[in-house]
Amino acid sequence: MTKNSQMLSHPRARQRQRGSSLLLALMIVAILSIVAFAIIQMGSTEADAVGAKRRYDHAVSCSDAARDLLMSQFKAYSVSPTTLTLNQVVDDQLMATGHYDNVAVTSVVAAVGFASGLGGASDVSNRISKAGLGGQVYRMTVVCSSSASLDAATRQSEVEFLVRFGL
Repeated sequence: MTKNSQMLSHPRARQRQRGSSLLLALMIVAILSIVAFAIIQMGSTEADAVGAKRRYDHAVSCSDAARDLLMSQFKAYSVSPTTLTLNQVVDDQLMATGHYDNVAVTSVVAAVGFASGLGGASDVSNRISKAGLGGQVYRMTVVCSSSASLDAATRQSEVEFLVRFGL
């Protein structure tokens, strides 16, 4: 008898081979399942990171808009900048002077340590002469809230900046 004819005559030998191929198929399916799960987890983590970046960019642009809104009031009201208070809702965004959780207060103050002449806080773009700029330097703080209601879940962003105002 040949070897093949012996295997055919013994059904146990054939069943052992079938069991090993089943085991191999189960191992391949398990490995592919683990790889698929890892890819799904990585995609979920990336989506969370993109969402956080989007919320951060929104908060920063909102606080920059609050800064621009406050600076626009310098010319509109012709009053001293230290008396300005910003408390305005724009598209469910609260833009206000102040700090986190302390909004709608006067936060424009004259900055100390800046001379009216050369040096200090000044913009050198489009300036030909070396003459100093006049005016007073002010320090301002604005905060923007992601919701008009200041509850615990509200996302806030604060910007503090210097501006030279006047001649």
